[in-house]
Amino acid sequence: MAQLIPIPHYFIPTLLCCSVFILSGCNDDNINSTPIPEESIQATEEPAQAAEESDPSLAIEEDNCDVDNFQLLDFTPWQRENGYWVGEYTLLGADGTPQVSSRWPYRYDNYKGFIHLEVIGNAIKQRNVFLYPPKLAELCDATTEALGNGQCGINGNEKIFSADQKATDCSGNISGPFESFGMTLDTNTTLIGDDTVLYQVRMPDGSIMQNQLTTLPPNDTRVRTAQGFFSGNSTYASYYRERKVTQEEFFQLLAAARVEYNILETDHCGYDNTNQPSQTTCDEHFGLDLSAE
Repeated sequence: MAQLIPIPHYFIPTLLCCSVFILSGCNDDNINSTPIPEESIQATEEPAQAAEESDPSLAIEEDNCDVDNFQLLDFTPWQRENGYWVGEYTLLGADGTPQVSSRWPYRYDNYKGFIHLEVIGNAIKQRNVFLYPPKLAELCDATTEALGNGQCGINGNEKIFSADQKATDCSGNISGPFESFGMTLDTNTTLIGDDTVLYQVRMPDGSIMQNQLTTLPPNDTRVRTAQGFFSGNSTYASYYRERKVTQEEFFQLLAAARVEYNILETDHCGYDNTNQPSQTTCDEHFGLDLSAE
């Protein structure tokens, strides 16, 4: 399953404006839906064509489709996606250089991710935690404050992410809402053959916010790249490289990364994708008894 990449810091004022608009109106720039550029239209049409050319045995006749009792694990991509993943991530800003955030004073050039993706019947449950190394000490100043009890240039930090999707048909495609900054965003995931997954996120006005492509070669690895947009303009891009591991390896590597990034125990799973306190523990987030690990 492709995952929605955490919204970069510079989306916060704009998205807050949009969420206010939903309730009481914002500015005229947000009233009308944004036309998708011709390049984006072509990009979305091509996967659709590829899907039509995929193995027809994967799809079930709509007349015989029972979505409520559908098994996503009947499809090769979901068999490959199901499980525990660890990865190396890079997030680039609109100018093509590693993202820099004043609200999240940690590094985006090379950070780590730990994802548990569980396929249950016709649904997928996703629980992530992303770990960020400390900001370079020479870039810290009196105005740069680390979150929690850490110190800029010394301690890294982490934040969690959750998402759930369900089957929308009997062809293996899924969708679900994603709540962020007071808005409900539509997410749709489309299978394109056995090794490719297209994940899309749209703003409430229908305009594209993210296009993410996942490639799943049959060797327990995956590569994900995403393009972010707002009002038709490119805002970020990402490059994720991941490998599937056992549950035991997952938590061993998570513990090792926390030591490597000098993340305080009080910050474990401590923040959400909006950089606010998560109000939960790692045990609750993953739904597992991590104390036994």
